[in-house]
Amino acid sequence: MFVNHLRPDNNFVVLVVKPHHPLYIKTLSLNNFKSYHQSTFDFSPHLNIIYGRNGVGKTNLLDAIYTLSMTRSNFLITDSQLIHDDQDFFRLQGVLTKGDQDIKVVIKLKKGKKKIVERDGIAVPKLVDHVGFMPVVMITPDDLNLINSSNLERRKLADATLSQVDHEYLENLVTYNRLLKQRNSLLKNWQEKGSFDPILLDAYDQKMEDPCFKIFEFRRQFFDQLLARLQVYYDILCEGKEPVTLKYESQLSEFSFPEISNKNRNRDRVLGRTHGGIHRDIISTFIDQRDARIYGSQGQKKSLVFAIKLAQLDYMRNKLQDQPIMLLDDVFDKLDRFRVEHLLSIILSDNFGQVFLTDTQWQRIESILDRYQIETNKFEIGS
Repeated sequence: MFVNHLRPDNNFVVLVVKPHHPLYIKTLSLNNFKSYHQSTFDFSPHLNIIYGRNGVGKTNLLDAIYTLSMTRSNFLITDSQLIHDDQDFFRLQGVLTKGDQDIKVVIKLKKGKKKIVERDGIAVPKLVDHVGFMPVVMITPDDLNLINSSNLERRKLADATLSQVDHEYLENLVTYNRLLKQRNSLLKNWQEKGSFDPILLDAYDQKMEDPCFKIFEFRRQFFDQLLARLQVYYDILCEGKEPVTLKYESQLSEFSFPEISNKNRNRDRVLGRTHGGIHRDIISTFIDQRDARIYGSQGQKKSLVFAIKLAQLDYMRNKLQDQPIMLLDDVFDKLDRFRVEHLLSIILSDNFGQVFLTDTQWQRIESILDRYQIETNKFEIGS
């Protein structure tokens, strides 16, 4: 499938996108989830506008969709914080159209119990087995941290993407993080007691070598493939004013994990934590060959964030049979009208799939959407 996006200079950018199965949420029911006590929504398979004043629960509704997909919140909160005040459980239920089937997806948590995911009444054995079943990409105002904050935020982007497109990546990531936690605990214990067992440390290093290298290979290929898509979307948003890039650097490009650990052994021993491995990967962003974090304007940074997220979605849909669902939270307040219109020219194209968008004013959205002939459901929250 070839998809044309009209740029401001009236030239078309052609992206090659393979055909996808239909994927969209038909209905969503929330019980005791965050600010929602009990609510049900019927959604359009195309565009869904959620509007209302600040603090009424628009973002919480998007987070419910994200949680139904990823089994956890998009935000740095514990599962217990997802439960509505003075309640002891939450339950989300969505009816998902996937291909030619309707599938009921449920995620529920009771205080003191394990979180459960069910599909058509059958429990999914492990939560990680559900990740990627209904792929999702979310954009929030906090995503400016992709440019301004630490490498952790950019590593999380890779993890969230690759975990949805390949279970092997997620399994290796879970294994690596578990072993890393155990290794750090061992180093901390030795630091406190003044003892040291190099043979035991070598055993951990050998166990971590394979998942570490596999994660590195996945990430290297991911960032390589992201670059072409990134430039295309940035060009659309900014009229192609300057080149942009992401630079991925990892110690694994030159050394194995045991070699890296051996080089850092004295430092690890003294400080009680692991200083080498894929959890130390560096991902840098550049605009016109200069560090975007330092030299980028606010407009450039916002455009780069959206270009990264659109490239992320593009990467996912070229790896999957399903079209990912896109969640955009409060984006109109963060972009000028020029960039908003260019963003909408992308996300409202025929091939884009289901989109959820929040804003404080329906009238502002309506004035921009007038030119698009697209099925839209709108929901006023807190009215």
